[in-house]
Amino acid sequence: MAEISNLNVQVNQNQRNPLDAGTIQSGQNAVQTGEQKPQGFRSGTLVEGRVLSKNADGTYNVRLDPQSGQPAQTLLARATINLLVGENFRAVWDSSGEMPMLRLSQNELSLLTKMPVGDRELATSLLARGMPLSGEVIQAIRESWRRMGGKTEQLGSLLELWARDAPMTGENVQTISWYMSLTGADVNAIWSRIRAKLKERLRKGENPVDILADLKEGDEEIALFLKGHSILLRSPRDDVNPALLGGPMWPNDDPSRVMARVFVGIVREEGDRRYWQMGFTVEGARLGFIGGDVESDGRSYNLNLYAERDDTCNLLSHKRHAIRKELENVPLALQFIGISQAISGAMREQLLSGRGMDITV
Repeated sequence: MAEISNLNVQVNQNQRNPLDAGTIQSGQNAVQTGEQKPQGFRSGTLVEGRVLSKNADGTYNVRLDPQSGQPAQTLLARATINLLVGENFRAVWDSSGEMPMLRLSQNELSLLTKMPVGDRELATSLLARGMPLSGEVIQAIRESWRRMGGKTEQLGSLLELWARDAPMTGENVQTISWYMSLTGADVNAIWSRIRAKLKERLRKGENPVDILADLKEGDEEIALFLKGHSILLRSPRDDVNPALLGGPMWPNDDPSRVMARVFVGIVREEGDRRYWQMGFTVEGARLGFIGGDVESDGRSYNLNLYAERDDTCNLLSHKRHAIRKELENVPLALQFIGISQAISGAMREQLLSGRGMDITV
């Protein structure tokens, strides 16, 4: 493992990024490949992102999430810690040197220096995912990891399992590792096969729950996919940020299907209280663009809905009472519902940055 002082993720602006066709978007400016620094996130900013792919030379294509008015950015990166494709991470943006980098914070580095050398790789992975760094957590994951051989490539999947309180078995590690390595084309192909099997058996009058249970035990690839999908659908532990976990993958190959985009994360912390935000967007021919966000401290929540078209906004306002009625069974107290046509550019970008979900009915 690298020395603690060198623990960082280096972002190389001088290499061509195949995902951006030679141009990296940073803030409101487009920075041509070959320039030293992007003008966007302020140095020292805590950013969150996702690993899109790993290249043959060991570099990663990573996507930094939008924040504070800055749009999402896709960058080519080097890492001194092992990252999994599909993995989410949290790091400090440092543009003070000639080569911008993503690194752990000084507080996190200080914590690592106090850890036994044998636990530092595990501790680093916990910190990069915003997970609690406690002796109890480390011991639980360490024991499972050792039983499996302690291979670096197993660690990310183990953390995904621990975060959801799922059994940390070798079979589940292999399932999650395979699931998170799938490409968009792989996911679309598997979902097409699942739909075909569902339609065929539904026409025979079979129960959809029974069908899915059978599919988990049938065709090897479909069964493996559904097992991984089920694990990643599990709710995380209370002290884990779901925005830094891998997410279930949905198809996005057919424009005729109605797609929603969903994101979730922490918006702020005050003392021991965390405020979470979930947002969504959906756009259709009849209603146009509709977005919404929910902010909650775990006890109550506020709901804001946005509709760009006048008639859609008026319809939502007319249905406000019905919407509140639909939400009565939610085990949180609804404080208020806001309905508006006004949406900031930063909020729109954040809503559109979410993961796609097929909501065709």
